[in-house]
Amino acid sequence: MKTICSILLLTLIAAVTAYGSSKPADVDGWDGVRWGMTDEEVKAAFGSEARIMEPREDAKEGLYSNILLSSVKLGGQEFRASLWMDSDTKKLKKIVFVPKEQPEGYEWAETFIKLEESLVGKYGAPDVEETSNDPGTSAERKWVFPSTLIEMSYLRIQDTELLLLVFSDNEKARK
Repeated sequence: MKTICSILLLTLIAAVTAYGSSKPADVDGWDGVRWGMTDEEVKAAFGSEARIMEPREDAKEGLYSNILLSSVKLGGQEFRASLWMDSDTKKLKKIVFVPKEQPEGYEWAETFIKLEESLVGKYGAPDVEETSNDPGTSAERKWVFPSTLIEMSYLRIQDTELLLLVFSDNEKARK
């Protein structure tokens, strides 16, 4: 099975390279929300799709999340999205997407491939492509824009699979 996953990821790399489209000059946020929007502006942008929840904090990054989108379709797959606000300014800084369901077999590897194809179609080839099979299987893709950093990660070790997509404010690039 490890060999199958490796072959899938190598095939993906070749396909993505051939499939690459032109990269936009910049991406400021995601799907109608822009970095620096307030809670109220974000809630208004998503309307009834935004679920308000008890805030979760990430003290290390100085962020909190109290807005959840329970069903977001990306690359033909269902995800949940947590919108993270800066604890000091109360403005949007990051959006974290995780698959909505639990994986079966190598489902997240296939989802990674479909999601990457979708992102390449919209944002061009990634700026960073890393794939490894030691000790498990991992893949990371990054798209870097003046306003936004898009990071997609896949990890499989033994019987555990993880998939994560993060859009975040790329303020470091603007400094």
